[in-house]
Parts: sequence; structure tokens; C-alpha cells
Amino acid sequence: KGDYLLDLIREYLDLARMEGGSLRLNATPIPLVAEVLEPSIDIIQPQMQDRGMRLERIYPQSPDPITCDPSLLKIVVVNLLGNAVKYGQEGGLIRLRYDHLPYSFVVSVWNEGPGFAAEERSRLFRKFSRLQAPELKARKGTGVGLYTAWRIAHIHGGRMDATSKHGSWAEFRIEVPQPLPGVTGE
Repeated sequence: KGDYLLDLIREYLDLARMEGGSLRLNATPIPLVAEVLEPSIDIIQPQMQDRGMRLERIYPQSPDPITCDPSLLKIVVVNLLGNAVKYGQEGGLIRLRYDHLPYSFVVSVWNEGPGFAAEERSRLFRKFSRLQAPELKARKGTGVGLYTAWRIAHIHGGRMDATSKHGSWAEFRIEVPQPLPGVTGE
């Protein structure tokens, strides 16, 4: 399918930029919902509709601007939403949550679906690593997307994490400190 090939190309280009050292943080204050979250949803919406999935958004009422590299953060959010569609339950729910905390912001993507076993968690953010559960291996993937997202979180001075109830749901989250470490002018 064409979407799969485009995703594959995008993931490998992102990885090549990171591995080649050309991935630089271009941090700027932005409204996260308007510049990262909603454009990421627009990219993934057709795949979500193809699988009959519902999206629930949980955003703060009137969040302050946050400082990040919007193009890099969009790579993360598109990857997390894309995985939620790919590995989630057909017709299931996807929840995109954004929390603006006093010293950080958190974006999480939760989906109904097979999730992953606790013993597989350590493999999630490794380059070229894929989970071994049969229901997950059957879906096309490169093992590059979550590694790229993890690297982008670390470039921001942040972290990524994942939790799951095997057979029921999975949630992936990125937390980015505010102000960003080493970035002045906030």
C-alpha cells in the first residue's frame, strides 16, 4: 500500500538525519495544539477513518505557549498516532492527551488494542527492534519510528515512556521539560 511505503521512506529519512548528525534542535515558543497536535491529526486522519477508529482529544483549556522544535515534535506525534492506528483495534478508540505541567509538558497517545507484554517493554525504543507477539509482528513496521521518537525526546532534554495492559490497551508518552535545558530566551 502507498501509505506504508511513504511511512517507510519518512522514517528512514528521519533516521538518516539523526544518525548523520544533521538533526538540530530549532526551538521556538509555539501553541502546541495549533502547530503540532492538530496538523499531526490531519496527517493520520485518513488512516484512522479507513480503520473506523474514533479520536478523543484531551487538551488544556488555554495553555501557554511551549518551547520545542515543532517539526521534530510533529515527527513524534505523527509516529505515535500512526502506531495507534496501525496496532490499535479496528473501530477502536485513540486518545490524544496534552498536559501542560508547571515544569514540563506531556503528550500521550492511548489506544485500544493488543498492547504489549511487560517483558517486551525494554525493546520498544531500540533501533530496528520490533515486538515479537504474533498479533503485532503481523503488522508491517520497520522498528525505526519509536527509536526516532525516543531520540527526538532526548534531543529536547525529555523522555519517552510506554505502558500497557496486554490484550487491552497501550499508551506512549513524551515529556519535555520547560524551559528546555540549554535554551535561553524564555
